[in-house]
Amino acid sequence: MNLDPLPAEFARTRESLRALSCYVIAPARKARTGRIGLRPFGEGFGTPAFDDGTRIVVRGDHLGFDPGEATPISTVRDGAAFLGLALSSDPGVGHDLPPYAPDEALTVDREASLALGRWYTFGQSVLDGLASEWSAGTVGEAQIWPEHFDLALTVDLDDSAGKVNVGFSPGDSFSPEPYAYVGPHDTTGLGPPYWNAPFGAVLPYPALGTEQDALAFVLEGLTRLSA
Repeated sequence: MNLDPLPAEFARTRESLRALSCYVIAPARKARTGRIGLRPFGEGFGTPAFDDGTRIVVRGDHLGFDPGEATPISTVRDGAAFLGLALSSDPGVGHDLPPYAPDEALTVDREASLALGRWYTFGQSVLDGLASEWSAGTVGEAQIWPEHFDLALTVDLDDSAGKVNVGFSPGDSFSPEPYAYVGPHDTTGLGPPYWNAPFGAVLPYPALGTEQDALAFVLEGLTRLSA
């Protein structure tokens, strides 16, 4: 899979969907299961399947159930009403949250939303490959964390080498564009050229290429940390 250029409305759409995830989708999962992590789903994302086989999903510019009905994304309040969720400014999904503005219009461009879904699918493919390729430690489960909206997992390296976050961010205060990252919990003594970010190493969206390129980037970081 090759990554296409991002639509012009990608950043605004990402932030609107992050707000919807933090205040509506993840809290709706938490109310039913006690957990908040989301997952890629087709060209979108949503909750894992509940016990009844349904899940809450975002597809393009619609929020809905799969299987089941969907509604156009408009505001956080409308999304909560559709899911039957009581809103809260403290939804219990982290502390670095987007502004709580339940009646502010959410700007969700359909093509930008689909591009976000493809980004998560790309990342999931790489992280699935990591679980198959990396044996010098324990590879955790990949989840979309609503607070920072990245698809990430933790690798617990063997031989007391520590833990490493590996993930795919859709963009944030560090970078307006998506990027892959390798983030050791302990960055002591790490430096360029590979370790090129305050929290570890990043590979920006224009340089990612294919899943194989991204996996090679991640494996290089884990190999360096395990040496």
